[in-house]
Amino acid sequence: MLTNIKSFFEKQDRFARLLGFEIVEMREGYARIRAQTKEDYLNGADVLHGGFLFALADYAFAVASNAANNLSLAIQANILYHKAVSGGTLYAVAHEIKDGKTIAAYEVKIYDDSDNHLATFTGTVYRKGIKVVQ
Repeated sequence: MLTNIKSFFEKQDRFARLLGFEIVEMREGYARIRAQTKEDYLNGADVLHGGFLFALADYAFAVASNAANNLSLAIQANILYHKAVSGGTLYAVAHEIKDGKTIAAYEVKIYDDSDNHLATFTGTVYRKGIKVVQ
């Protein structure tokens, strides 16, 4: 089933595909996503745009929260930026911190390829009770 869910995200999440996000690992309540940065992702201060980092964390959040094949949609999300970077390979690691019947909470940490902690994202999902894939 995980292979089908991974394929679903790789094909259906066009924004993540546009940004080059790659699912490295996933299991119920967990996802590790890799992103190679580009100069186009820099803001006016020549550091990675906060929106790019948020999108990366949000994708990891989506993959982790839907890995159990129960359609889960964000109802809250927040990010705290710790350190600015201008490029390289980034990793977003999402893990479930609370699972309920209809509500679940996740934390996502973003790291660069030198293992510097760049940002922490938290999010809450509502579980719809329907399958992501058949």
